[in-house]
Amino acid sequence: MRRRAGQNRERLAESLKTPYLWTPGQGPEPAALARLAQAFPRPRAPMGEAWFMGETRRMFPDLAGDLQGMALHDLQKPLVELASGVSSFGPLAEWTDWFHYLLPRVLHRCHETYVSALLEILITGFMTQHPDSLGPEPYAGFRRDALETLGRCLMDPRCWPDGRIHLYHCLNKYYVEPVGSWFFSDPSAKLSASLFLCLKYLPSDKVAPWMTSVLSIRSAHWRAQLMVWLVAAHDTLTGATRQPAEFQDDGVQLGWDWSHVLDGSYTGDYSGTAKVSEFIAPENSRQAIEAVRAIMTEDVFLAWLQSISRYDYLEAELADVPYWFNDLYGAGTA
Repeated sequence: MRRRAGQNRERLAESLKTPYLWTPGQGPEPAALARLAQAFPRPRAPMGEAWFMGETRRMFPDLAGDLQGMALHDLQKPLVELASGVSSFGPLAEWTDWFHYLLPRVLHRCHETYVSALLEILITGFMTQHPDSLGPEPYAGFRRDALETLGRCLMDPRCWPDGRIHLYHCLNKYYVEPVGSWFFSDPSAKLSASLFLCLKYLPSDKVAPWMTSVLSIRSAHWRAQLMVWLVAAHDTLTGATRQPAEFQDDGVQLGWDWSHVLDGSYTGDYSGTAKVSEFIAPENSRQAIEAVRAIMTEDVFLAWLQSISRYDYLEAELADVPYWFNDLYGAGTA
């Protein structure tokens, strides 16, 4: 047992030295999922809702049972409670313990959707339970394990069958016949949440290689969504918008399920003197922007446009977005 534990520590230490990349088909890492599950056994006491005003408080005893057989909306409800509860009342060990227990055990359901994909509320919950990207870890390597699992869901083989993007599983995009649109003019909520998760928790020296790998994925639909997201996220990356709660609904939906509770205040103290947690470190944002500008030469931009133009609906729905993107991130911008 000691020898195995030592080998695990050595493998973990080595993984922390390697670049963190997104590669289609390489989804959540089984070893990291196993470490998360081993570290967080099922809590003894049931989890309750984020409401303390009435005589009774709703509890969620079903979480101690068959998580695979639970209806998705019944699983989403307690995750909403623990995510929103911290922003309203401050941290509660009960919510943190249950979130840690649930994360590795329901992650394989992350692409299931009831109104929103489960992945979205899992990311919101993670951010409320761990608002400080450089804060203490429950165990050494926890943050890397979270990125190797939760952070890799969009690279799951289900999202890239035979190496080709699955528009619904990966981006939750489907043709809405009554309005005649795929809504590619809005960034996928799953994509937005996943990109911000990695930007928030990656060490600054890992951001540029990761962003380079994101931009290197050869898919016209993926490129189209990256363009839309990078244009919409520019204010956040440059510091004009500091928290997801400030995302403006001006026609582009940058947020995801319950991201509006991510306001930086997770202490339950609303006196105006409590610490506000930083959403994205400025250095991480700078590294991301520089990585995009380093790649986006005129030839690369034209190649992206050419790949997008093969799909009439993509070109039509993006409209002027590629040119806004080029103005912000293209060759020669600073």
